[in-house]
Amino acid sequence: MMTRAFSNGLVLFGLIALAACSEAENEAAETPQAPRPVVSIVAEPMALETLGYSGMIAPRYETALAFRTLGRIVAREVDVGDQVEKGETLAAIDAETLAANVRSAKARLANARIQARTARESEQRTQSLFTENTVSQSDLDVARQSRSVAEAELKSAEAQLDKAENALTFAVLTAPFDGVVTARSADVGDVVSAGESVMTLARTDEREAVVDVPASETSKLAPEQSFRVVLQIDPSIRIDGKLREIAPQADPLTRTNRVRIALDDAPQAFRIGALITAVPIFEGAAMPIRIPETALFKMDGETKVWVVDEAAALVKGRSVTTEAAPDGMVTVVSGLSPGERVVTAGVGSLKDGQAISLQEGIGESGAAEARQDETSGSAS
Repeated sequence: MMTRAFSNGLVLFGLIALAACSEAENEAAETPQAPRPVVSIVAEPMALETLGYSGMIAPRYETALAFRTLGRIVAREVDVGDQVEKGETLAAIDAETLAANVRSAKARLANARIQARTARESEQRTQSLFTENTVSQSDLDVARQSRSVAEAELKSAEAQLDKAENALTFAVLTAPFDGVVTARSADVGDVVSAGESVMTLARTDEREAVVDVPASETSKLAPEQSFRVVLQIDPSIRIDGKLREIAPQADPLTRTNRVRIALDDAPQAFRIGALITAVPIFEGAAMPIRIPETALFKMDGETKVWVVDEAAALVKGRSVTTEAAPDGMVTVVSGLSPGERVVTAGVGSLKDGQAISLQEGIGESGAAEARQDETSGSAS
């Protein structure tokens, strides 16, 4: 009897415990799940200065200046960055040898003049004597020949002096046009040969934007392609330009082609060497939307994002078409409209129609919390 009572007590206890567990499970099922915090952004068209190709402002015309004769540099009047005017002295070499050549040429010219004058006077005397039948025809011919030789020597001496004086001007390097010195390769005391570059001078009146474009994208550029050139340090300063030249050969290391964009009447802020961003302008094309790559997830073989319904505080999956972009971003080709909010972290633990709470202005700690929350959600 005691054994049967004890068994009945155990069964009763088990039934009570089972009822309590079922009641707890029902209460847990009926308890609404707390909204999941998510990191999100509003999909907006990219700012102009964040698109395009980075590059710099360069002069369209740049000349390497050199002395036209051998010599040792004794003076340098300008340095890199100096503005110069046409005809201004830039540098000079030791001109003692060239000056000596000029003095020697002047002496030879003086002697040639004396010889030419003497030959002319001798011809005149011989002509007078020939008229009086005092000298023969051959004597007159010799006198005329001597005068012709002397005059030829005089012309040669004059030419030699012009040449020596012209060579003396080679000792001074002057600016062939208005511009700015962009490089210097020799200094005072250096001995330079004829034609060896001493400095580089660039014209400042005609400038252009130089960018490197991936070889795969150059085919998209039309012959008269328009570009919007934005100054990186001040994006409010911008100017339109036209494609002037595409390098016919890609760089073997970067696989990019050098593209030059002509700029007309560029503002002074576009100084040589200034960093710019050049954006190709295509007629009828809207500014693209870019979102972080972390906003994408795969479902049913499609690439999707979680679009936030802010009024209902829940998320809905939507298929999108994207293209790769630099810096961990993707360009949305279709599927999103400007102003829509998408989730950028914790996308792996969300479900369609799930309630969420927005984390505005979340930083690294918030992103870490969202990732931790995603991990715990996946584990559950």
